[in-house]
This record gives sequence, C-alpha cells and structure tokens, in this order.
Amino acid sequence: MSIRQLVLYSTFYTGIIALIANAGGVPQAVTKAPGEANHNSCATCHTPAGNFNPTISLDILKSDSTKVTKYTPGETYIVKLTVKGNNAPKAYGFQMVCLDSLTNKDQGLWSQLGERVKQQALTVQGNPRKYLVQSGAKTNGIFTSNWKAPATDIGKIKFYFTGLAVNGTGNTNGDSNVFGQLTLNSETTSNLTEINTVNNVVYPNPAIEYITIANNESDNVQITALTGHQYNFTVNNGNVYIGALPSGIYFVQPFKSTVKSGKAIKIIKL
Repeated sequence: MSIRQLVLYSTFYTGIIALIANAGGVPQAVTKAPGEANHNSCATCHTPAGNFNPTISLDILKSDSTKVTKYTPGETYIVKLTVKGNNAPKAYGFQMVCLDSLTNKDQGLWSQLGERVKQQALTVQGNPRKYLVQSGAKTNGIFTSNWKAPATDIGKIKFYFTGLAVNGTGNTNGDSNVFGQLTLNSETTSNLTEINTVNNVVYPNPAIEYITIANNESDNVQITALTGHQYNFTVNNGNVYIGALPSGIYFVQPFKSTVKSGKAIKIIKL
C-alpha cells in the first residue's frame, strides 16, 4: 500500500470516528448557558448551516402530563424536549442543562433517561454540571427524562438547551441548530412583589454576618425568606447584621422611615 493510500485511509477513518463521537454528543458545553464559552455552539462544527430552520421547545410535566410553570421542592417531573425542522431533516440531536438563576449552579437530578438520551458530566469555569445529550441521533426529535427538583426552594430555575437538525449525509455540512431557554418559578418566589436584582446596592453577596446598604439614607430593612417569613432590621451607618439568619436565599427591601427605598434585592446568606 502506497503512502498516499495510507493517508487517504487514515483521513477516512478519522472522519468516521469523529462522526460517531459527535452522534453521541459533543464533548463540550454548547447550550449558551452562563459561563460557557461564547463561541461554542453546534454551528462551530456543523457549518455551513443548512436550510432546516429548526425549532425547539421544552415541556415540564407532572406524572399526569399536566404542564407546569412552577416547581415544588423535591418533586420529580417529566422533561420533554422536542426539536423539529423544515425541509425533511434526517435526524435530530440536543444538549441541555439546568441551573439556578442566582448562582448559575447545576440543579436537580436526572433519572429515567429516555431513548437515546444520556447524562454528560462537564466542567464549566471550574464548576461541575450535569448535561443531558443524545446518545445517538433520533429521527422524531423527541427526547425525554425525569428531573427531580432541588430539595429546598432556591428561587427561579432555568433550563438552557440547544437542538440540531441533521441531513445525514455523513459529514457536518448542511446541518442547522437552534437554542432555547425555559424558566421555572418556585411556588413562593412568584408571589413576592417588587423583586428585582440590583447590582452593587447590597453587598457582599453572598453574605455571612453583615450586609451593607449602598443607599445610606435607608434607616431600616425588611428581609423576606422564600418561605414568606419576614424579618425587620435597623440600618446602622449603612450596615445590617444578619448573622443570626439561617442560611438561604432572601429578599432585602430597604426603607426610609416607612417608605420603600428602591426595589427588593435578592441575596444569599451563607
């Protein structure tokens, strides 16, 4: 066998191995979730893009198939992700991760993985995350799993996901990808009013013993736990002692006398 033939066979088999590996999920995070490399996406390899114009949707369901927009801590839900495309794609793939909206940490537990779905452990900015990804391309574009919510109420949770419609030609040309997000509110957070995240108003965040209110005109604060329980504190020279509070997520509402001073600020008490 000539050197030219060896090079051709080597290139051919390398390409086949790469395609098989990608069919079972990419070895990097490509959902556009916070912390992932901005340039990473399915389109990084699958280029030039095709004309499938894919769509992607995610449903979080109870055991009776009722859709939910809020989660109950510790409950298990059915997660159904659907990728569709125009112009007759041959098959579909996906990747998905679940994070909380405050710290962007991995949340929940995956189980009962559906057909051609596997869990993938990846590290993003030094933090471990559990991604779901296809174990092989699927012709109907429907991927399912069970997801168990965190044991405690941690506020809003976000699912980040991407889908890929492929033409099945044996290479990465002419495929098309799409991104999506879905937010689940907690049962208590959605009932709180005037809750916005405002940067550099209350610090440090997370906090251990003291927080500082940047608005020094505030003379007291009301701190609300996710359970709805409220605590009232006096502001001393802009500082508030919170060392006695249990660890958790709270909403800090500064006041000037009895008038609200700005909007409530979400913090973490360690």
